[in-house]
Amino acid sequence: MFLTLVRHGDALAPNNNLGDDGRCLSATGRNEARATGRALAERGVAPTHAWSSPLVRAIQTSELIVGALGFAGVVEARDDVYPDSRPHALFGALASLPANADVLVVGHMPYMPAAASALLGFSVGRFATGAAFRIAVTGAPGSQGGAALQWRWVGQFVD
Repeated sequence: MFLTLVRHGDALAPNNNLGDDGRCLSATGRNEARATGRALAERGVAPTHAWSSPLVRAIQTSELIVGALGFAGVVEARDDVYPDSRPHALFGALASLPANADVLVVGHMPYMPAAASALLGFSVGRFATGAAFRIAVTGAPGSQGGAALQWRWVGQFVD
């Protein structure tokens, strides 16, 4: 199974009416999401599932990325990908998928580095906006030694 973790693009400051949940992408964030989508396409990422935090900025990022990937499915908003969610709920959902699944997950700080750290077994300190981690999951999600980092996208590829 492959898992691509992406942090949403840069977002506007909260406004009084919608608060943090309703923050949308800035022009910079939209450009970041498009660039991330193109980069993932360049590396041949072809998701079978697209999951996102239900917060506006994550949904917008997801839609821009899957558009670049030609994903014909639906982006599923999940309540286990909020900024303060625990990664183990996601790992349970991943465990129910077939071994050939390729899952795109778009979320937030501090969730993205927490999920990457739990999967990879080392501390991932920062996850920039628009960044992506491509992870091969070979064992039970979240188990020691059950995943390996394939590459990172941080405005450029880091292998």
